[in-house]
Amino acid sequence: MELIDSHAHLNDPAFDADRGELIARLPQAGVTLSVEIGCAPEEWRPALDLSAQYPALIRAVLGVHPEYAPKLTQAGIRELENLLTDKNNVAVGEIGLDYTCLEIADKNLQQDIFTQMLGLANKTHLPVVLHVRREGEDYAAYEDTFAALKRDWTPVSGRKHAGVLHCFCARYEEAKKALDQGLLLGINGCFTYKRNEYIREAVKKAGADKIIFETDCPYLSPQGKRGTRNDPSNIPLIAQFTADYLNVPLEELAQITTKNARELYGLE
Repeated sequence: MELIDSHAHLNDPAFDADRGELIARLPQAGVTLSVEIGCAPEEWRPALDLSAQYPALIRAVLGVHPEYAPKLTQAGIRELENLLTDKNNVAVGEIGLDYTCLEIADKNLQQDIFTQMLGLANKTHLPVVLHVRREGEDYAAYEDTFAALKRDWTPVSGRKHAGVLHCFCARYEEAKKALDQGLLLGINGCFTYKRNEYIREAVKKAGADKIIFETDCPYLSPQGKRGTRNDPSNIPLIAQFTADYLNVPLEELAQITTKNARELYGLE
């Protein structure tokens, strides 16, 4: 059985003590690939370096998280455009809108940087990894994201999946709009939390063939491990929980999600 962690932050300082050992053990945990997200300028080259160090186990995705929008300069945009062509980079991300951090990056700045990131995705013909986070019950960030995608994004042609809505934590209404734009839903530890029945129901309605698995480690450990450091070896736990909830055999769901992740990132 093959599983992929489609979204991780293994360069986070939380892994400084055992990063190499953890990555080396991933195949034993049933995880054949982890996708390292470099979502701030200072993270881009380390993400590529990690992939170069572990070419069979790590791929990189580079972009600017909305929280880090103030860090991006015009020189940074030029650097990112060059780095996106690296053979180990497989997407632009995580990019998007997060209205919970408006004290750091206001809406106008976030929207401007998001538009520029979509422009880089168009220019490099790469898929997108989206970060969208709402403020309480206000789903404006999702609405603005979907509007920007329709206005500024040209999905990669020839691919069944041109992007992923990372860390899906919304209703079926948002899931449907994401699917209509050719996006997959990224499922992580949030799916396992007791209070998140609305997320589980949205994913069930969307269908098992519309998801990929992720950890977003070191954050969002699955239920039963909350309060501890998350890492890609928890993907089988997330997969088993999801398979049970969706009433799909684990091996079948592993095949579906792995195929989706490989197609998304052009790894087939």
